[in-house]
This record gives sequence, C-alpha cells and structure tokens, in this order.
Amino acid sequence: MLLTLPLGANNLQLSNMQASTSDLSFDISWENSWNVSSAPNNWDAVWVIIKFQDCATETKRWSHLTLSTNNADHSITGGVLQVDAVSDGMGVFIRRTSTGAGNTGLASCTLTFSSAFSSITDLNFEVIGIEMVYVPQNSFYVGDGSTASPPLSQNAMGSSGASSPYLITSENAISTNTLANTSQGAPTNHDAIPAAFPKGYAAFYCMKYEISQELYMRFLNTLPATHQGNRTAVAVTASAGTLALAPAASPKRNAIRIEVPASNSPLRPAVYGLDLNNNGTFNEATDGANIACNYLSWYDFLALLDWAALRPMTELEYEKAARGPSSAGTPVLAAYCWNTTNILQADAGALNNAGLDNEVSTTSGNGLCAFNSANNSHGPLRTGFAATSISNREQSGASYYGIMELSGNVWEQCLHIGHSNGFGNGAAPIFSGVLGDGELDALGNANALNWGGNSNSAWRSIVRGGNWNQAGSNCQLSNRSAITGAGAENNLRNARTGGRGVRQP
Repeated sequence: MLLTLPLGANNLQLSNMQASTSDLSFDISWENSWNVSSAPNNWDAVWVIIKFQDCATETKRWSHLTLSTNNADHSITGGVLQVDAVSDGMGVFIRRTSTGAGNTGLASCTLTFSSAFSSITDLNFEVIGIEMVYVPQNSFYVGDGSTASPPLSQNAMGSSGASSPYLITSENAISTNTLANTSQGAPTNHDAIPAAFPKGYAAFYCMKYEISQELYMRFLNTLPATHQGNRTAVAVTASAGTLALAPAASPKRNAIRIEVPASNSPLRPAVYGLDLNNNGTFNEATDGANIACNYLSWYDFLALLDWAALRPMTELEYEKAARGPSSAGTPVLAAYCWNTTNILQADAGALNNAGLDNEVSTTSGNGLCAFNSANNSHGPLRTGFAATSISNREQSGASYYGIMELSGNVWEQCLHIGHSNGFGNGAAPIFSGVLGDGELDALGNANALNWGGNSNSAWRSIVRGGNWNQAGSNCQLSNRSAITGAGAENNLRNARTGGRGVRQP
C-alpha cells in the first residue's frame, strides 16, 4: 500500500497519512487562515478529495473515493478546525470552527469512507487538498457603470437601456433585454438567462488560487495513458524531459515534463514531474510547483475540475467573487479586483526566490499584478505571490473575499452568459451548476452534464481578468474584451490561459 502526500502548496501541509478499510487519517495545517463575522463575513477552507488505485486489477486505474455525507462520521483534533461533509460525498471542506485568523496549527483528521473495503493490501491512496474561499449569499453588482465612449471597461455588463451597473438580487431567471453590454460592437442586449444558470447570488466556494502546476501534474499522474495523451500536448511515449503542455521553444514558465515515458502494451501511464530549470532533476524546491498553470485549453480545464469534483464558475460568479456584495458600495469605474484603479507591474523577469514556494516580485506597492510583460518569453508567477500576513487587499492583489489573482497572472476561464448572437453557436446558456463527479469519460474529457467537456464548446466560455502578457485594461474586473473571441485564448492551449474552479457548499 502506498500513501501519497503532496509536494506542498501555498503553505498547506498534509502529512502522516494512515489508512484502514473504513477510513483514512492525516495531519493538516495551513497558514493565513481566517473566519470573520464582520465584512466580508466569510472564511477560507481546504477542499479535500481522495483518489485510490487498485493494484490487483489489470488496469491499476485510479478512481475517486466517496466519503460519508454525515458530519458526525468525520473527526478532527485541536478544536480549531471542523469537517463539513457534502451531500454527494465527493470530498469534505475543512475550515475554522469559530472566528479567528492566522496559522491553524497541526490537527489530525480522520475521514470515513461511504463504503468500507474488504482489504486495503493492494490499494494506493492519494489525498489532494485545494485551498478555497467561501463566498456568502448576497446581492451584488455586475458592470461598473461607465458612461465613456468607448467605456473604460470594454463590453462591461450593465442594465439594459442605461449605463449603470446591474444589481443581481436572486437566482431567479433574468429576462431577455434586461442585462446588456455597454459597447464595442457586441450586441446591446442579452437573451434570457435561465434560473438554473448560477447567477452568483447563492453561496459558493471558489478556489483561493489559480490552478497550480503541481495540481495539474498530480491530476495527470492519476490518469490512464489514453487520458494523459488527450490532456497534454505531446505523446505519452515522448522521451523523458519533454514538456507536456508547452512548446519546447516557448515554455513560458510551464515546468510540467514527462519524467518517465509511458511504456509496454497496453500502455503503462507516463509519470509527469516538474523541472522548471530543466536540469533533469524533477520536483526540486526550485521547480515552480506553485506557479499558475498556463497552457490549459477549455477541455483540459474542464477535465481537471470534473476530476476534482468542482465545476467551472460563471462570469457572473466571477464578478461577485472579485467585487463583493452590493453592501460594499457601488462599483468603482475601471477597478481591478482589489477595488481601486491602481495597478503596478510584477514580471517574471524580476523575481526573488524564483521557482520556490516563496517566489516574490522585486517590485512592491499597491495593485501589484502580473500583466503586460515586455518580454514574451516570460510567463505567470507563483499563485498568491503578492500576499503576506500583513498585506492589505490592495497590496496583495486580493478580491473582496480574499481570493487571489482574479486580476492578472493567467486568464480565468468562465461560462459566459450568452447573448443574442450566441457567439455563433446558440443563445441562452444551458449550464445548470452540475458538479464534477471525480471521473472522466473514456477519452479523458469532462463528462458532467452541459459542461461541453467533450465537444467543440469553447464558444460557451469567456476568459476574464487579464493575464501576465497583455495590457492592464484586460485585468479590470468588469472588462469583457474577449466576449466574441474567447476561443482564440482557450480553444487550444495558450500561454496566457489557466483558471480555477468553484463548488456550492
């Protein structure tokens, strides 16, 4: 039996794993945790999922392990943290029990399986922890109300017939011609948005950080070879050291490489590792585990979210997560996710501790953001690079709720709200908030209902929030410059594109 631990991400530590036929225990801790009862009235958490591999089977395939849906079946020591089960059993949320902030300290957690195994002699387990932030239910604005021509935030949403932000007060359907774009050649009014399409009013959890290269590497290492081949850019049998996602001539700080090529017939899966400095030694401390993962196509992105039992966020949820509730005030014109118009460039060419877990920009100040790199060979930075234990929202580049890099670094891939031209492929959105089930289809694509993970569906998406390579205006939280051309950024693998997932509690 093999118990696999993470390489370490953003000071989240999982260790000392032990398994029985009915449960699995591990120690957990992370830094800069919070639970606040005043604004923003939220907390951070860790989404924990478990994968298992049956080595007695011919395929030795990894599968998703379902957990008990009863809170009382799980336990955690220390009195600081609690375990929240979820109704589908796909994982658990671990979070602070009461108000407080700072490091959690080490706690021992035991999670109970939904069904016991008869034996675990031939089983391997892998526990994955993903840091999340709770976004509570409340009303919020979309769009910033620009009256300029052209608007300060290109194609920003707003109220139909008026240059004002649109207030979302429920998850009810939004009628035709109620929500509009402000300009720039896109249709003025939007089609109806069904009640089932997540508006952002209801509470949800959002990944605190963009998908890291470590997380995508671990995803690849639990897939069969046929799936790996569709979720990477090169053959699984390519030689050791071959870049898995990025072109050899322009890796743009993507460090995921083939460590051991796939072999034998039927193919034994490849093993992937990180080698940012390309010295042939994998998974060193300097190999960029926490750099945001770029070169993620829409289909790669959806597959990872399905595997992690998360889902893509809608662009309405993106604006809620970035701006905060309507009670925080009317939107600031052309603001970034830290709610000011200040922006200061951070670039991969000017770093301290490059590739390490504490990689930081040599520049510091308000609105620090990875954007508009003058060197096209550079790439994204470490997730959470600007945040410290004492930085404020503007200094750390955080959203109202404490979510990092919703402006800059890599594009956020979202489901668009649709409009009357339907981006050439239909009109009203059909996504209904279905969650991933931890498994993929026969080809390694997301198979969740109405995600479009296995079809030509990048037209359902829109990229938001800007990126390390392009102008700062793209980083404005109301900017929708890709409203008619998201496919150019994510239909294929692009050095500017990554993303993050969400999940309802």
